Amino acid sequence: MNYEQILPIYILDNIRQKILKQYEEINENNVNPYIIDMYADMIQSDDIVKQHYGLVAIRKLISTNQNPFDITQSIIENNLVPILIQILDQNSNSLFIFEAIWILTNISSGTNEQTQIVVKYGGIPSILKHLNSIHLSLIEQVCWAMGNIAAEDIEFRNQIIELGGLLKFIEISEQLKQNNNKQLVKLCSWTISNLCRRNPTPTIQKYKVPLIKYFSCIIQEYDDDETLTDSCWALQYISDSNNELVDPHQQIINTGIIPKLISILRNSQVNQIIFPCVRIIGNILTGNDSQTDYILNNDILDVFFHRLKNTRLKDLKREICWSISNITAGNLNQIIRVLDNNNIMILLFQLFKSSSFEVQTEIAWIYSNAMKEIKYQDTMKLIEMGILEIFATTLRLQRTSSKQKQDILISLDSLFQNIRQLYGTEQEYILEFFRKLNQIQKRQEKNQDQNNQYKIEQEYYTKWKNLIQN
Repeated sequence: MNYEQILPIYILDNIRQKILKQYEEINENNVNPYIIDMYADMIQSDDIVKQHYGLVAIRKLISTNQNPFDITQSIIENNLVPILIQILDQNSNSLFIFEAIWILTNISSGTNEQTQIVVKYGGIPSILKHLNSIHLSLIEQVCWAMGNIAAEDIEFRNQIIELGGLLKFIEISEQLKQNNNKQLVKLCSWTISNLCRRNPTPTIQKYKVPLIKYFSCIIQEYDDDETLTDSCWALQYISDSNNELVDPHQQIINTGIIPKLISILRNSQVNQIIFPCVRIIGNILTGNDSQTDYILNNDILDVFFHRLKNTRLKDLKREICWSISNITAGNLNQIIRVLDNNNIMILLFQLFKSSSFEVQTEIAWIYSNAMKEIKYQDTMKLIEMGILEIFATTLRLQRTSSKQKQDILISLDSLFQNIRQLYGTEQEYILEFFRKLNQIQKRQEKNQDQNNQYKIEQEYYTKWKNLIQN
């Protein structure tokens, strides 16, 4: 770090040398956490050299790994936060501003309560305005500070966005890309991704289009794990919400980023990147038929098969199965593309028998969604692929939702009707279903629950038993 570059030229030479020498004199070993009050007094003195010494000493203290919470709390209790913010608002010395923002950055990396103190004293607008600095090191520090604050609270994110911070970060990042400043672009993308965290609020909705373009561009151009993780999660948060004005799914497709996301899914070994990529693809698969066809035409089923086969992570299996269920919730051609993929269908049945409840119920949705559109001549394919066992097992899982049980019962009824159209009778398959149901019941503890859902099941069971008897 070249501190001399950001030290104003109006500082006299002898003073300049004293200030710069302090960076050699002050280090983590000779600053004292028990005299923070003295450092605070130095910051407020009329002597510019003492002011700088106090700032650097506090910054060195809070940057150490020894008791950062206690040191941060001591800084707050010594009423230094409003003093630091006053430096940002009233001091023209870029080096002092740099040191003050660095301290505030570290305070904002503490607890939510500690970050709130920075915000309470006007830290967000006071820090943000220094994005206009001519010094890249100062802009970098603003990125760190805003990224930490944005990570803490949805209201803090809203305030940054409403003050123009989001668009300013995007603008700066684009300028940095032109200058090939990759490190600072990555930092900007992290800050912007923190502004998109969790469920994007109405405040950020109107910025969806530039955000989608921005993160798609970052994902396309950068391959390091950290940047891809931040950018993919941000794009996932944006794709997870929809409104009448902007279709984020189509916007993402229009950027041309889908092949890169699918390539990441195929090749990456980093779960923190794989998860948001699956979720982005899964969200798009909830869209219209042309959007689903576009994803299917990029060989997503082969990639899903590869991931399902090679992962042990329950949550990843569940996300992929959820994505496939979105395909089978589509039109007949899309359903057939899943059913005709023998690798996927065989693997799904194997996974069902060995996986957790969460994965089993998602697999069951794949089958029940398919039954809504499938033609009777394709019904036997589902039976060969284990639909009766999957439905019988899912109906007997205690944690299966009432909605899903109802959906399965309707699907089974359609399945039996399709078999009747094919063979004139469905008795053999109804009997097979009850055999599987009884086998499962014998393996489980007897369920004494006589609630409404159980009565609904009995209505269907009675109907099917009457068909056998007739």
